[in-house]
Amino acid sequence: MAIGKSRVFQKGERLMNERNEVIIKLLDRADIKPGMRILDIGCATGEVTQLAAERVGLQGEVIGIDMNQTLLEKAVENNQYNHVSYQHYDIYQLPEALGQFDVIIGRRVLMYLPDVAWALRILKDFLKPEGIFCFQESDAINGGTGADELPLHQTAIQWIWQTVAQEGGDIYIGQKLYNLLNDIGMKDIDYFAEAVIHTSDDNDLEWLVGIMLPRMKEHHIVDETFSIETFKEELKAEEQHNHSAFIRDMAFGIIGKMK
Repeated sequence: MAIGKSRVFQKGERLMNERNEVIIKLLDRADIKPGMRILDIGCATGEVTQLAAERVGLQGEVIGIDMNQTLLEKAVENNQYNHVSYQHYDIYQLPEALGQFDVIIGRRVLMYLPDVAWALRILKDFLKPEGIFCFQESDAINGGTGADELPLHQTAIQWIWQTVAQEGGDIYIGQKLYNLLNDIGMKDIDYFAEAVIHTSDDNDLEWLVGIMLPRMKEHHIVDETFSIETFKEELKAEEQHNHSAFIRDMAFGIIGKMK
């Protein structure tokens, strides 16, 4: 039992590290330095907030904001730094008292905003004169490419995107990032995308469908009789008979500076 739990923990830790690869590259490319003041929008449990805190050091400051009080409480519980704080704010109603920031960051948050262009204009007022926007977003383009020999894997990928779309998420936000920042006058835009490649033997679909299952059922992506245990068994059987690599996600990153 202990060995089984250890393997589950190791896989979870590995998936977390893989999940953070793109945002770490993005923070590096944004050249975040010690002493900077950073705002993390849609911070959720504070994973990205903590990564930013490592870079700015004790002489810097990082504030994470979110509308979900439950996630904020987890962020506070997981916080490892004295120069990090978490606050409950709506992006569209930020108080001037927050002050201005060297960098405003966010991961997979713009895709859920009802009016991204307006939100960016609001956030721009909270940037210092040489301030930076730094965002990572997921995009459904090419999702599932290469999984033709893995029909259940392909179906699971589409379930995930359909759920996000049903929740109001813009599943093609990544392709729009350049125009969004260019339209509000940001300069020196650094824009890139990476394919997140998984294989039939090593992927996160079992885990992701598991945590998203209540949402999938709520939006009738799968029916109420759907069994996660049966899904896991069928997924494993498919993995054993068909060995393929596929694009699970496209991760877009963008950095823009104030003019």
